[in-house]
Amino acid sequence: MEAKELQKKRRTEPPEVRRLQLIMAAIDSIAKRGFSDTTLKHVTEAANLSHGVVNYHFASKEALYDAALGFLAQEHYENWLKYYDEAEPTPAHRLVAIVNADFDKSICTHKRLAVWFAFWGQAKYRPNYLKIHNKFDNERYDRILRLCGELIVEGGYDDLDADKTARAVEAMSDGAWLSLVLYPKVADRREFRDVCQLSLSRFFPKHFPL
Repeated sequence: MEAKELQKKRRTEPPEVRRLQLIMAAIDSIAKRGFSDTTLKHVTEAANLSHGVVNYHFASKEALYDAALGFLAQEHYENWLKYYDEAEPTPAHRLVAIVNADFDKSICTHKRLAVWFAFWGQAKYRPNYLKIHNKFDNERYDRILRLCGELIVEGGYDDLDADKTARAVEAMSDGAWLSLVLYPKVADRREFRDVCQLSLSRFFPKHFPL
């Protein structure tokens, strides 16, 4: 497609497409440059859109950042929920499905992980980021907690506390993500997925490996 035809196509694209273009361009820039060095110029140039288009869709750069985090949070939510729904209806299968979802090739990419940690690093100064994150993530924790509780009862793991175990399960994935960002050459997402599954077998030896 020639440049003039491409520009014409972009001008006629529906608003939701342009909005997504800006969100993805913001994600790309934050992954490359971080928050402090990302500008709206970087975003508009990457999206091949004008500054006016940004102002039309977002009241400020912060509003664009909120939308970018919301996109990632929704994407993560829909991914783990899909894994959960497709798993066999047992606590063990559903728990390992939630864990495995964090290492899906569409979610566990260096770019996305870099942006996640950029947002988490700013959460102390921008409480709205935590509100956006928790809007989607609280349900995930509630399900992990319930599944851990069911496994504790099923297996007679009287030495385990459901809440502490659920927190540990969440921390496994968060720690694996951090290691993938800091040490990308040490191991890949599949190896860290296997490590998390191994950890589940330490908590619930009667249920894992499946």
